[in-house]
Amino acid sequence: MLYKNNLKQRLSGRHYACATAIYYGDKSILNIGCGNGAFEYLTAGGAKEIVGVDIKYEDIFQAKKECADLKNVNFVQANILEDGFPENSADVVTFFDVIEHLPKDSEPEVLNKIHKILKPCGQIVISTPLENATKFLDPAWYFGHRHYTMEQLVELLVDSGFKVKKIYTRGGFYETLSMLLFYPFKWFLHMEIPFKKWWDFKRQEEYKKNEGFVTLFIVASKAKI
Repeated sequence: MLYKNNLKQRLSGRHYACATAIYYGDKSILNIGCGNGAFEYLTAGGAKEIVGVDIKYEDIFQAKKECADLKNVNFVQANILEDGFPENSADVVTFFDVIEHLPKDSEPEVLNKIHKILKPCGQIVISTPLENATKFLDPAWYFGHRHYTMEQLVELLVDSGFKVKKIYTRGGFYETLSMLLFYPFKWFLHMEIPFKKWWDFKRQEEYKKNEGFVTLFIVASKAKI
């Protein structure tokens, strides 16, 4: 099967885990690094409103197309490091698999900016690859795709004025191996990995378990000053 970037073909257990990390009902959400709109697609039904932001025009174009029927969702091309965002405007800022792509050492600047965007007691929800031996099986790691320890992210959040409320890990063996196959098939063959539906099912079952060693999730709140 040819590789396609359409939303439904790309949905995975990790996306569903992000969409259920906290209760998003009746919240105003800023989703930084929205990609093709997967989070908005899965979450819009309960949220008050969602603004999806991405630096890539092609991702914003696709997200608008994929989520055209969602009336409480809007997409904006912007760069969190360069563009301004209204302060005290969001109940929740989601930051799924984005922090590892930021320019090195820019994390404090971005987290301080997110702290200002959040309303008092607002929440930030982060997912990112967990730092452990599995990084050697991540082809993107060799090209600068960072992995983080729990301690690293907690320190970054606390230093930026957040109070960590929840921290946990998800994903396992099938997530690791499928990603090892994913990049060569995508980059060189422009194909989906063999038996993709089977891999997707296995990955989703892993992300439903209250354990894992692939993806680190952290929920933190804006501390009162």
